[in-house]
Amino acid sequence: MLGFIIRRTLWTIPVVLLATFITFALVKQLPFEDDVFSNPRYTGAQVQALKDLYGLNDAYLVQYGNFLRDLVTYDLGASTKPGALQISEIIEAKLPVSMQLGLYAFLFSAVVGTTLGVVSALRVNTIPDYSITLLSTLAFATPSFVTAVVWVKYSPNYGWETWSQRVGPILLLGISIMPYFIRLVRASMLESLQGEYIVTARSKGIPWRTTVVRHALRNSLIPTIVNAGPLFGFVLTGSFIIERIMNVPGIAGEFVAAFGQPIDNKMILVTTVLISTIIILMNLVVDIIVGWLDPRISHG
Repeated sequence: MLGFIIRRTLWTIPVVLLATFITFALVKQLPFEDDVFSNPRYTGAQVQALKDLYGLNDAYLVQYGNFLRDLVTYDLGASTKPGALQISEIIEAKLPVSMQLGLYAFLFSAVVGTTLGVVSALRVNTIPDYSITLLSTLAFATPSFVTAVVWVKYSPNYGWETWSQRVGPILLLGISIMPYFIRLVRASMLESLQGEYIVTARSKGIPWRTTVVRHALRNSLIPTIVNAGPLFGFVLTGSFIIERIMNVPGIAGEFVAAFGQPIDNKMILVTTVLISTIIILMNLVVDIIVGWLDPRISHG
């Protein structure tokens, strides 16, 4: 198991580097220079000085290397927006809020969705199963921005200052991905309950509850956990809509504002890379958990 963890961790490094390079290359296509240096008040010398300041006169790979160095040393420089706040200060103030919102919503959807998925599978083709399926379908079909707008319209209690205000954003964001957990767990449970090892366990006289918990549920959680990493990434990106509509002071506002004039490509780049890295690390954690649940994977 230890060897498996080491291999997966080492494999994560080139994945992170590839993700940062692709993000860097894409963000470089944004019209940052046109927005910042087109000011007629700037002289040619001032433009060159600004390009030197932002490292734009360096070769492409040198700029990428400098960016990686800045990430490692956490020296992210200043925003190009009015006020010239340090990007690290913005990240420290805003990203934890987005992470909290995403984590709480993810835990809510995972716990509730898994529970409903198990109940639906154990009560297949009954009223509880049909009701849960209907609930998940409605939740899946309703966009989060619609539910957020409705919440804001009929409830004045939303935001992030108090826990009563946080309930709305967490609940609506969690509901947006809960159907995935319900469907994954239900399908996996139904498949597991038909497995030969379940029949064998029952033939040995093992109680039904023990068979479900120790065998069916454990095996059913593997495909669910495999999809947990991408789902967490979906939560983080989906939280941007909730944050904007429900006045959550997360990173979404800064990210959207970075596309305004003048474009703050450094802020866009850093935010995108951080979120990508978090998703990659979540997938690493998921792989380790799956390897623990299914030793065949870690020993392969």
